[in-house]
Amino acid sequence: MIDIRASKPLAKAIGARRETQRHLECLTRQIMARASRQATTVNVQSRTRRRSGPRTYYRELIERITFECWVELDMITCRHAMQEQVISELQHCDDAPMHHPAT
Repeated sequence: MIDIRASKPLAKAIGARRETQRHLECLTRQIMARASRQATTVNVQSRTRRRSGPRTYYRELIERITFECWVELDMITCRHAMQEQVISELQHCDDAPMHHPAT
């Protein structure tokens, strides 16, 4: 039998985790897009002198932008880890047999 009181916090925690995951994915896409735009701009401006290969430079840009956003990334990652822990504990509680006193 499913305990509705126990499954409601679990559903809420799963929804919060899903939202945090979306935020993390959005931030990752923004970093990749920003690095791509900057790499394109630099490649166009410096056609005559090549620093390094375009892929190497793109990776350097991603690392630099990720470093600039590390506080937000760290906060979201920590929140996601905490939500995973809460969900696993709630699932464990749902799996435990319910003992009701005999009436």
